[in-house]
Amino acid sequence: MYYNENRYKERGEIMPGITKPFLPVDDQVKKLEERGLAIKNKEYAKRKLLQTTYYDLINGYKDMFLESRDDEEERYIEGTTFEDILELYELDRQLRYMTLELLLDIESKFYSSISYSVSYFYGESSNSYLNKHNYKIGKKQRVNNRYERDNLFMRLNNKITNPDVQPLIYYKTKYKNIPPWILVKDMTFGELKIFYKLSKKNVKDMIIKTIINKNNLTELDKQFFAKSIGIFNNFRNWCAHGGRIYNYKSKVKLPYYKKYHDIFNITQIDYNAGKGQNDVSALLIASLFFFQADYWGFIEFRVKLEGYLNDYKKLGYAQYQDLLDELGLPDNYSNQIDLTIGIASVEIPQG
Repeated sequence: MYYNENRYKERGEIMPGITKPFLPVDDQVKKLEERGLAIKNKEYAKRKLLQTTYYDLINGYKDMFLESRDDEEERYIEGTTFEDILELYELDRQLRYMTLELLLDIESKFYSSISYSVSYFYGESSNSYLNKHNYKIGKKQRVNNRYERDNLFMRLNNKITNPDVQPLIYYKTKYKNIPPWILVKDMTFGELKIFYKLSKKNVKDMIIKTIINKNNLTELDKQFFAKSIGIFNNFRNWCAHGGRIYNYKSKVKLPYYKKYHDIFNITQIDYNAGKGQNDVSALLIASLFFFQADYWGFIEFRVKLEGYLNDYKKLGYAQYQDLLDELGLPDNYSNQIDLTIGIASVEIPQG
């Protein structure tokens, strides 16, 4: 049942438990026009609002187009149209898809390195590589008062004992064992992150070295890698749940790494002000660090990013610079990336 706000106002009452009353789509359009948003085709706008919801489309993407951001007195910048907001929404949707693709490639590389390193030190038997004494205990969790290791291993042992997906079922049936390189296929990114966190130093170091192909790891390398994994996990979850990407801020923050923050001209002062800590630029910096041994996994993302941002820029929006600021990227971001990955010397496959 929908509450009618006017019915309560007429009686001088406040609607119980409702702070944002339901508005029919006609009233939604009227509200936008009253706040200065130009709507060329009202029927088209109504259809889009019904398809995406007012909250996802308007509340999610209006901020760059507001001259006043007071909830009660919001006013759109003069000349802003409904299509302007829709264009940003569509751009962000593409950013979400391509970011998720990038993170799936990162996840694959991550779990491959974990399975190799664990197998190298502990072998393929689940009784050996899942021996809890090979892992740190972790922090006690408030949810059930158990330690991270206990919670993780309870889930992993259940996957080993009662597999319900392939190829785990096949290995359990035929070999009576599920080796690390098979178990990781049924582990979430979050589980992989905790598994890495609880691993001993020798395993962790091999995982990092296998991925970035660097033998002499510094403490900053190790810290940066761990925080990068945290950022990847946050962004992956946010993408999977349809979250807004262009101005998303991860709960995990990268430490300052001059070599990599310099890619986007982010100084220590810029970093201290928030840039390159947990925004999209931080995600790209972490990705460039992660793919430093082989940038092929990043090139497709880089090409798509420039393509979508250039298309948006060609529309003539004054908000293009605001968009780059929200992303944490400089005007010359594509040139900076190219210098880092040497894309000019690489022939990109067609088709």
